[in-house]
Amino acid sequence: MTEEERIIQACLDSECFKSEVHYAERSGHHKIVRSPRLYKELVPDEVRSERLVRIVFPAEDQNIELGTVLAITCLYDLDKEYNIYGHVICAGPGVNGLLKAIHAPMGSAHPRPGTDGERAIMHFVDWKRAAWDKFLNDELDMGREGASALHIQNFWKSLDRMFGGGYLLNCPDAYHWKS
Repeated sequence: MTEEERIIQACLDSECFKSEVHYAERSGHHKIVRSPRLYKELVPDEVRSERLVRIVFPAEDQNIELGTVLAITCLYDLDKEYNIYGHVICAGPGVNGLLKAIHAPMGSAHPRPGTDGERAIMHFVDWKRAAWDKFLNDELDMGREGASALHIQNFWKSLDRMFGGGYLLNCPDAYHWKS
């Protein structure tokens, strides 16, 4: 088993991931895929010197509406060999409060080092807000199925862009961000 496979398995086996999967799947409308869609070892935080890995597991593609689960994101601590958390990412204009709080003590797991990471986060926050408005307009023009497929594809592109590109796994090429 490679280190990447071991880390992914540790996330899958963690109670926080299992709890989020239960939360997401209990309605019967969401199914979390157990193969990661994004995997990136982050540059160590300058203050804490933590070695962290971001792993994002997708939900199966579906027609979306406000609150539809798109993914579960995990943050794995390499030194402690522990999945710090797992939480859902949902369709809609908002993001997790700690993602926006780029200078908060708990919000230090940036997708890229320094101000590049802060800018990438703020770009993603802005994208998510604008993309939801675009989805609502696309839904009028294309119907829910077409608008959902386009929104999901662009969600993964935007997430890949936030991390610097080239970190997506197990997905169509159209999902990848190209600089």
